[in-house]
This record gives sequence, structure tokens and C-alpha cells, in this order.
Amino acid sequence: MFRLFVVMTMLFMTIDARLNRTSLHEMDGESSEEVGTILQEVPSLGSNLPSVSLTNYENILYYGDIQIGVPPQKFRVAFSTDSAHFWIFSQHCTLSFCLRYNRYNSINSYTYISRKTNIDLKYLDYKVHGFLSTDIGNVANLTVANQIFVEVINASDINIIFDSYATILDTHRFHGMVGLLSTKLYTDAFTITPVFGNMIQQGLVSSRIFSFYLNRNTSSNFGGKLIFGGSDPAYYEGNFTYVPVSVQGYWQIIIDSIERNEVTWCERFCQAIIDTSVWRIIGPESDISLINRYFIDTGTRGRISCHRISELPTITFKLGGKAFNLTGKDYTIRDLNNDNLCVSVFMKHHDPTFESNANLFKLWILGTPFIGRYYTEFDIERGRVEFALAKNV
Repeated sequence: MFRLFVVMTMLFMTIDARLNRTSLHEMDGESSEEVGTILQEVPSLGSNLPSVSLTNYENILYYGDIQIGVPPQKFRVAFSTDSAHFWIFSQHCTLSFCLRYNRYNSINSYTYISRKTNIDLKYLDYKVHGFLSTDIGNVANLTVANQIFVEVINASDINIIFDSYATILDTHRFHGMVGLLSTKLYTDAFTITPVFGNMIQQGLVSSRIFSFYLNRNTSSNFGGKLIFGGSDPAYYEGNFTYVPVSVQGYWQIIIDSIERNEVTWCERFCQAIIDTSVWRIIGPESDISLINRYFIDTGTRGRISCHRISELPTITFKLGGKAFNLTGKDYTIRDLNNDNLCVSVFMKHHDPTFESNANLFKLWILGTPFIGRYYTEFDIERGRVEFALAKNV
């Protein structure tokens, strides 16, 4: 859903940074370790690492607080591992939808720097238009100097960011997005350094790793945590299994296979984007139909009594040679209109671009339901994603 196609305009030059996604590249300096190596737990700074506490809205949206400018202006943002861009609604946006959000006001910041560069961001479901600005950012209590971000002054279809649940969402919960793709996304000719890239360059973090714990218990006041510089054993158990990224600069990995009720498919021809901003697990229509067949057989149009989710089959994703199981509890959420019904999070692609890649590989998006079950570490240094079983805290 948040898969991003970027078009930037500067001095009449257009860059489409994401249209080359179908090409596969080997990572430079790949580790000599074998894929799927079980990484033993090692001492960690744990809770001493800089972090952002997250709020969980009905297992649909995870957001945290950041600040921009001096004096600081506070915003609630989603964090996306399938985007490199940092954007906030601007005070210069006077359209009706903008008035519902917190808006950045450059006049009120002593550290604001104008860049006079227009930018258009085209996402899968919506578009935003604005201009680049520079200011001091504060993320996880880290002061990030000279951070470039987008002041959004216009948008289309912004209300469908979260699919059919958007009309139910309190729009004041969401003021922008912080992208967490690596700096390898852009060409040397036109570089915008993402937030985490600036943290690394400015020596604010101890390692080129960040990790997510997403709490799926909606009754808890603690929604999760984004940790910069490592991981926290308080939120996972056992060892990490790592899977190298398959496309340079993106958090995309190879799926060994998928299994349901002793039926195996997707062997060697599937890949997955790990995306912290999507509340779904998205895949090709034929595969999603196979997984959701139980819901279809019950005649409930993708819904089932929440008392029956224990009857749902286990779906197994094999990554790095290891089985990662999702039970019915993991891949359903409550229907916001009816607490007695649960909804499958498995959804087919609506964008034909995904299906057009089928001759090369089938593309999946593993969103927050998967990350909620498996604590996920993103390692830029080694070009890999690491998974461990998340604790219930």
C-alpha cells in the first residue's frame, strides 16, 4: 500500500527512483555467512538505545512523536521501511483536508532553511505535492541537523491511506511520514539523505541497525517501539535468523516457500517487501485466494466470528531456510464496525505493476501483522533483515 514511486522535479529534471525495482541486484560486500544463519543473542544496550514509543491504533496504524524546528513543533508520524521520504503537512496548505492536521510552520522556526524545490510523491494509493525544506529534526530524542523534508501543500486520495478503515480513523492521529529506506536509493547526482542516514553520518547511533517491536495487543497502552542503533532483548526471545536483501537499497528479501495445510507454493519465485507502514499482508491474487479460501467457504465475505479464529489454518512463510508461522490470531484483526467479527489481513494486489513482475518473480508485502509476530531488525551495514520471535509484553 505504501510502495512508493517517486517523481522529483528540480531545474526541469525528473527522477523516477523506484521504477527499476523489478531488476535484481546482488549486494556489494555480501557477508560470507550462509543465508538463514541463526544469530546468537549478544549483549545489547537494550533500553539505553535511542527509541520512539509507538501507539497502536486497532492494529491498523502505528505512529510515534517527532519534533521539527527551534522551538520544536510536535508531530505524530508513521514510520515506513518502504519509503525514503520524510514529509509533514505544511502551514502553506489551506485546503480543507490540511486543516484537520498539525501543520509545520517555517515562520516559527529559527533554524528553518528554504530550498525552493518542488517535489511530487506518488504512492500506490495516493499522491502528495509540496516543496523541500531543511530544519533541525528530533527523532528518538536525537537532534538531527540539516534534515531535508517535504512540506506537503496538496494531496489526492489522502483519505484512503488505510484502505476502507480510513473513514473511521481519527485524522488527527496522522501528520506525516518518516521513511527508513537506506541512502542507497538515490543516485549520486541528486541525493536526499533520509533521517536514519543523517543519524549515521552525524554519529548519533552506535550501529547502522534499527529494529521494530509492534505490540498486537490493542488493549495495551504500549503499542510498540522503534529502536535506533540495535535491538532490545526485552521484546524478543531466542535467536535471530537473517535473510539478505535481494534488491540493493530496499528492504526486499527472497521467500523460500509458503505453506498452508500441506500445500506448498511460491518456491524460489517469490520475494517480499518488509513494510512497517502497511497493516496488510499483500500478495498475488491467486495466492491470496488460496489462503483466504476458508473465509470464502464460510460465506462471510472475508470475515469470520472472532470466536472461530482458532479454527483457521497456520500459514507458514519460509525465509532463510526457517519456518515463520502465522496463526489465525496473527493474520486477522477485529472489524471496526462489529467487535464479534474478525477480518483477514491477506489482500491481493490492486496495482497491475505488481502482477506485471510475475514473469520474473511474485512480489509480496509483509506488513505489520508479520512484524508484530516477529521482531524485525533492519541491518544496513550487512544488507539484511533479521527476525526473532516477538515477546508478548
